[in-house]
Amino acid sequence: MDILTQQPASTAHGKFAAYLERTHNTICGRHPIGVLMGALGMLEEKGKQAKMKWVRYEQSNQCMSFDDWSVSYASAYVTF
Repeated sequence: MDILTQQPASTAHGKFAAYLERTHNTICGRHPIGVLMGALGMLEEKGKQAKMKWVRYEQSNQCMSFDDWSVSYASAYVTF
């Protein structure tokens, strides 16, 4: 989540892709997030500056070992 709020969005997009490649983390919304970050990067090229703010994060379970599992939910909004 910290990666996605970095400026500029085009840099955050690349860092997010690198994070997914490095960790093999199964983020269900990774493709829509990638589309959003790509769109924000294109808007930056046209002079728009976007800022993402996370407003909520919840976990179904707190992982304490490698055998544990959890589903997380996050919500954010973007302003210009």
